[in-house]
Amino acid sequence: MTQSIAPKDANKAIGSPPSSEQSIQSAERGERRLREGGGWLMLYFLLQAELGLAWDRNWHDFIGRDQFWIPPHILIYSGIGVAGLIALIVVLMETLRYRRHVPGVDDASTVQVLRYFHAPLGYMLLGFGALTDLCAAPFDNYWHELYGIDVTLWSPFHLMGTFGGIMIGFGIIYLFASEATYARKIENRARLLGLTSAEWGMLIFFAAFLEFGLPALTAFTAIPLGPWQLPTYPIPLTIGSVVLFIAAIQVTRRVGAATIMACLLVLLSLMTQSFVPFALNIAVTHFGAVFRASVGVPVFNITLVLIAVLLCACALMLDGAAYWQFQHNAKRMMEEGIQNAWVFGVGVALLLLFVPALIIQTIIHLFPMLPFPKDILLVITPDWSSMLLVLPVMVVIGLGSTWLGFTFGDIWRWNER
Repeated sequence: MTQSIAPKDANKAIGSPPSSEQSIQSAERGERRLREGGGWLMLYFLLQAELGLAWDRNWHDFIGRDQFWIPPHILIYSGIGVAGLIALIVVLMETLRYRRHVPGVDDASTVQVLRYFHAPLGYMLLGFGALTDLCAAPFDNYWHELYGIDVTLWSPFHLMGTFGGIMIGFGIIYLFASEATYARKIENRARLLGLTSAEWGMLIFFAAFLEFGLPALTAFTAIPLGPWQLPTYPIPLTIGSVVLFIAAIQVTRRVGAATIMACLLVLLSLMTQSFVPFALNIAVTHFGAVFRASVGVPVFNITLVLIAVLLCACALMLDGAAYWQFQHNAKRMMEEGIQNAWVFGVGVALLLLFVPALIIQTIIHLFPMLPFPKDILLVITPDWSSMLLVLPVMVVIGLGSTWLGFTFGDIWRWNER
């Protein structure tokens, strides 16, 4: 028995033009794909640039700096350059789509720059950050030609590049945050471990951003004060880890987000520390270079990996507190995120003040023949009296970092631009 088709259904079956509502929804889905797809492409090239930066730091340490076009520089600047080019293309496309009043591209989802351009805030920040880094490159090269080998963070154009890198970081975070905000409005959106693809993008970059800060163990040297040597390396490590771990939970409202991020950090650290000695040895073989006698040969930097493992343990504690809160008041946890994480911030600050020196001394005592990076041995010494003097400062930094984690986490949670 055949069933008659109503005229309305018949039109649909034949293929009538889509309604205006369907067209709007289709255009908005296209907008989401454009922004998030561009974000994942840029994330890949930024991870490439970060790997190149780790290689470059060690290249300067172990080989020196004879020219600009060395392999790690190519890896860095090609990654930044392509990411910046993607940002530029999307900004121009979004400006054109804004002018044409495409659904999903309006004042609520874009920002205005230079009175003409309209694009997502993340793409704007990332584009300006990439431009800053690329502009810093020739000036940094000239600085090296004038003053020779300089691997410290504190030269002017290294600081310019660092500022550009921070701007790039905020750009990619805001980009994924806005897409995560839109994705949460879709009930049937695909998720992995309870996280949307945009939230995964944020956690991957959080981990990469924190791994970028692990070399602070040697970049931030002690400050002499009379008979004391006041350690400074715990400051950037505390700020980065506390802010990003708390922000991970605040953004996603998911128990386990901080631990996932920390596991990604350990994985990235293992990959970087395995790649760098291998790449340096290959470079010496193929380019006819030699390692500087004063530095020795590159080795697997187990210290940085163990610091990442330590941070993984800290993340587990934070997620444990989040799980306890979720069990007692799930609604509040989903609405406000984790509560009363101040103890976590202070605890991480104190752990990062005392534990790295303990790790190094323990390894030296148990495995005296294990090759160790000389810069770590020179910078981190267990001067307990100096550490006790720094302790009140670290408590304040831990509390301030906790507040920043809550603040930025909530901002990124609700960001739609």
